[in-house]
Amino acid sequence: MISPILAAAITRSSPSFHNPGHMRMWYDSPLRNFDAHLVTAIFVIIILSGIGWFIYFQLKHRELEKKIETGTDEKYFHDLVVKQKVILNKILELEEMHKKGELADEEFKTKLNAYRQHLIKVKVELQQLTD
Repeated sequence: MISPILAAAITRSSPSFHNPGHMRMWYDSPLRNFDAHLVTAIFVIIILSGIGWFIYFQLKHRELEKKIETGTDEKYFHDLVVKQKVILNKILELEEMHKKGELADEEFKTKLNAYRQHLIKVKVELQQLTD
């Protein structure tokens, strides 16, 4: 039998694990038909997967940078390829600006020739590296 002192100490039940305000918000939400624990688990898995992917690609990118830094020729080649892509993008932007009428014909031709000359230099350097 429970002693009267111990029985008197247990006068109130333990507080519920979930806050009643949170429970009310859950039952008012569109997800109320699903199990709250399952939805929480899915959200946690999605967030952890995103963090995992971010870390994975950061590590992969660092390894690639280390490989490029170790070989000076590889780094120079990589820089030239990046330069080539940038110049090609600049030429495309220039053509779009010209089509929209934001750039005069004379200025367009001058800039286009400058970009083309620079592109030719980069391609020649790339060709020399690959030979």
